[in-house]
Amino acid sequence: MSTTDMDIVAKAITALPLATCYEFVAYPGGSVQAAAILAWPAKPGQALRDSAGRPALLHFAPDRWLVPAPAPILLQELFSLERAGRGILIDVEGKWQEVRIAPERAHQILSRGIDVETVLAGRECAAVMLFDCPAILARSDTAINLWVAASYLQSFLAVSASLPIRGPGCTHERAGIS
Repeated sequence: MSTTDMDIVAKAITALPLATCYEFVAYPGGSVQAAAILAWPAKPGQALRDSAGRPALLHFAPDRWLVPAPAPILLQELFSLERAGRGILIDVEGKWQEVRIAPERAHQILSRGIDVETVLAGRECAAVMLFDCPAILARSDTAINLWVAASYLQSFLAVSASLPIRGPGCTHERAGIS
């Protein structure tokens, strides 16, 4: 792979600093009640976004929501649900690290590990294994949001940097890569 290829990937992927992050796990039978109370995404694969379009609640698995960088009001609602015995709020800061992938490169990079369109068919988010790294993937109108298990971040970045990605001026091309 040429230096140009590596530069394209390096510029396309940014690991953001660790941030406040929670998971809410509903107790058996409590997920529908919790979702109904707060108008949460009730089915796995659904997501709730804040007024700026950022993911606020990602229902990435049955009875489990990722809550990245929650607004204070949302955090209070989650604490209320926990106090009411509907589930448990777990501080997972340091477990997940958000990775931003430039929208124009996201499909090229992610398609080397998963078929994004198939994974997100009828969904806004999903838990996936990407390049052997646990991750949570969410789609928005203009981008793909990705949280990688922090202990796998360096591996994810290394594999991503080794991918053959084409771009303007690249000399390395492989048949069938879009």
